[in-house]
Amino acid sequence: MRKLAFLLAVLTLVLLVAVPSFAASGEYYSGYWAVTSNAFIAVDGKVLTLERNPVVIDGRILVPARTTFQVLGVTTDWYPSYGVIEMSKGSKSITMSIGNKVAYTERSIKYMEAPPVLVNGTVMVPIRFVAETFGENVGWDAKNEVAYIGNKPAEVPSRSGLKPNRTYKVVIDAGHGGSQSGAVYGGVKEKDLNLDIAKRLNALLKAEGIKTYMTRENDATVSLYARSALANNVGADLLVSVHNNAGNSKTSGSMTLYHPDSSKKKGNLTAYEFAQIVQKNLNKTLKSKDMGVIQRPNLAVLRTSNMPAVIAEIGYMTNSSELAKLKTDSYKQQAAEALRNAVLESLEKMYK
Repeated sequence: MRKLAFLLAVLTLVLLVAVPSFAASGEYYSGYWAVTSNAFIAVDGKVLTLERNPVVIDGRILVPARTTFQVLGVTTDWYPSYGVIEMSKGSKSITMSIGNKVAYTERSIKYMEAPPVLVNGTVMVPIRFVAETFGENVGWDAKNEVAYIGNKPAEVPSRSGLKPNRTYKVVIDAGHGGSQSGAVYGGVKEKDLNLDIAKRLNALLKAEGIKTYMTRENDATVSLYARSALANNVGADLLVSVHNNAGNSKTSGSMTLYHPDSSKKKGNLTAYEFAQIVQKNLNKTLKSKDMGVIQRPNLAVLRTSNMPAVIAEIGYMTNSSELAKLKTDSYKQQAAEALRNAVLESLEKMYK
């Protein structure tokens, strides 16, 4: 173990030269905005079971320091009173300070693209910087969302309880489009936000092996009845219509709309249960205000669909703070991930 005086000297140097940066959305950890990631982490071909999900800061993945790197024989020492992490293996070592992008390694100062942070008591470090400092290669499997050190894993565990021998069908409806702009505020058109989130959701569901159909994939005008007709014609399990809301400037939050007819049920899932699951995941992932699950019996898309269907109102465009979030790629990706998680949970319940 290095002497405490040395660690304090390094910490002082780091604090003097490091300047934090901020992303547009997410949650604060050690002075930085971070987005929780569902990516798997693998070392030498084996997917790890971590105590906490990875987080992403400025496009860089951070992982639990001790759990991830002990597999490689790296020792992690944490000095909470000083916010200093020291990681070592053989003659190589890294000394870092929580919330700062400067590291001390091999008697040299190096600058990281993302700093180590504390996430609910867990020390999280940038996986690529640490791995490469210890001479390891890092790869990214985009299809399966796996960051791996060393060998790429041959198999990736399922993220859901879906049955591998069943074909699941989901229709994704990007609300409005073409001549129908929807809400327009701050130079942003609702139809564009809806389509962006819908495309992200489509990619996420396809990655889970789900058969998807989109009511529109570009800025096209689609009638209300054509949206539900597509879902009915393909025998969809679920229909998710993506929208954004408008109201007074002080109102913010997410809400989910559904049709109360008890016949709109498939398997073990009712439309109301689907709406509850969607609303829960939106609030959990986006940290948005819970505006509730609301019956809307007169909306054409919900009324004319034969399966559990929802309209997910992601946020309020009329609220300047919420609109600023909705304009960022990270927040739209989070919205899509929330809907993905809701769909997986709902399909699992439907065919339980």
